[in-house]
Amino acid sequence: MMEQEILSKMEAAISVMQRYVELGHSLSCAYSGGKDSTCALVLMVEAIRRAGGTTINHHVQSADTTIENPIISNFLHSVLDELQLYVEASALPVQIHVTTPSLASQFVVSTIGRGTLVRTPENGVRDGRRTRACADEWKVRPGGRLRTLLERRATDDGAREVITVLGLRRDESISRAVAMSERRDSAEVAVRSRTGALTLSPLSEWTSDDVWTMLALLADTESLPFPSPLMPRTIHRLSEIYRAGNGGTCGVVVGDSGARAACGSRFGCSFCLVAGERDKSLEAMIEDEQYGHLRPLNDFRNYLLAIQWDMSRRELVGRSLSDAGYTRIQADTYSYLTRVGLLKMLCSIDAAERDRAEAHSGALSSGSIPDTEENRLLCEPQFEFVTPQQLVAIDFFLSMHHYAPHAFPALAVWHDVNVLGRRYPIPTLESLPKPDIVLHGWYPVGRYDKEAPATGLRSFDAEQWNAYRHPGRPGRYARTTGGEQTVYFEEASQFEVDAEAACLFVTCTYDTAFMLDTQHRDAIDSAHFWLNEGIVKLPIGIRVGRGDMRGRRAASRRSISRKLRSSRWMRKRHACSSPAPTTQLSCWTRNIATRSIQRISG
Repeated sequence: MMEQEILSKMEAAISVMQRYVELGHSLSCAYSGGKDSTCALVLMVEAIRRAGGTTINHHVQSADTTIENPIISNFLHSVLDELQLYVEASALPVQIHVTTPSLASQFVVSTIGRGTLVRTPENGVRDGRRTRACADEWKVRPGGRLRTLLERRATDDGAREVITVLGLRRDESISRAVAMSERRDSAEVAVRSRTGALTLSPLSEWTSDDVWTMLALLADTESLPFPSPLMPRTIHRLSEIYRAGNGGTCGVVVGDSGARAACGSRFGCSFCLVAGERDKSLEAMIEDEQYGHLRPLNDFRNYLLAIQWDMSRRELVGRSLSDAGYTRIQADTYSYLTRVGLLKMLCSIDAAERDRAEAHSGALSSGSIPDTEENRLLCEPQFEFVTPQQLVAIDFFLSMHHYAPHAFPALAVWHDVNVLGRRYPIPTLESLPKPDIVLHGWYPVGRYDKEAPATGLRSFDAEQWNAYRHPGRPGRYARTTGGEQTVYFEEASQFEVDAEAACLFVTCTYDTAFMLDTQHRDAIDSAHFWLNEGIVKLPIGIRVGRGDMRGRRAASRRSISRKLRSSRWMRKRHACSSPAPTTQLSCWTRNIATRSIQRISG
């Protein structure tokens, strides 16, 4: 009886989408890899197949935030590969797209390179409404850019508007039901969203049991109601993932007789803090031996949550100027040492995963573990959270920080972990209560080179050697729109890093000798290098002027900090008969640095 009911719902959903295809609309399924979007994907593909003879292109779009739960991310990409083979074999006009956030807004670059605080329920409320800036930057904006492109292509193909097919259900939660009612989401009629886009929610009135019943049909070759783009073993794999995320009891699909219990597993980003104090699905998964390698991800997430209100891990910065030329100083972004510490932990997590995969492969080869499909998959590293491309982007931003001690600060951390073999464990900390954000006062901001020369992004070395190293260039240097002379740089539509060049430099060029040779160079020299060699490209417009200002600010802060440190040290030497302990000197340095920031922050 239940199967007949779900078959009727499936046919109704297919019929609605087929009608829109025949009317000349282009369909685009937003696929996340979860159970609901999997059902929506299968139904949409079947509607396109039944429409037959259509020349209009349809689409499947997925979002890769770069920090997705590795199990879901790997499953999603395997599904997309499987779907690609199906549409090619069936000659269906379906194209597959995967969006990613812009490099500068990706989690590791934004948090470690730029010090952006991670999103939590406490800092995700604005004007009384809960907002998720991370979702906006990592999914909504990239998806919006893709949709604009698809709309343009649809117009060129003579198609009507693109309709986005969503796997949303009112049954998921009360808040989801309220949001869908406000938008008037429908399974029968495409509705226009706040952005003006047409959306269709074919599963809007389905229950969780309906979803699992449909998946049960797809998991059994004898009960397939129509040709499915996904193999039964793929559906079984999806069910196993949900079961692991629900403590071992969840929607087990084994054909007609399979149990189809409701499942509350919710998967998102590996380091998602918006979920609250615990990521229950991830915690449940790591209790399964098959997913034990994900435990460091949960530890890192909990560490981020524990330090969110630790003001000692933040920097005193000024964000904007008043009309009178003053800036207010408060603790805001992560401090330099905190960022470097996070980078050490993430690089250690990546390195440990490679070590695990190598040991697992050896165990499989020696027969210590059974030769199963799951064990063969685990012979490869399951994730990499800091790629060479992201590492170079992080290095570019860190090298313009006034506390960076030398050139290539991020690459030195990578080398420390991956070449020298050091590992940095994730400490277990107790979360601190939310404090009042202290205002340290208003300070006048003048020229950053008022007390000491500051060259910013200008590189005298590059100007000297570019005529020989890059004779084909029109000039040895560049200028900002404000007229400041800077190192040569190239522009792109947004902040970019040449992935191939970054990988080559990080893994081949930056060896121990290179690392040691650059320890005495100023930190900003590596920013000069990335720009001058064209590995880093800046956004078209005024961003290079901002970068130059950031470089001048950092140089000025370093210069004043050194001057104050030197004078304070000389006074202490005259006052003391013996050298000060290292810990005491570190304390003096912190105090001097704090006053330096308060004095010149902008």
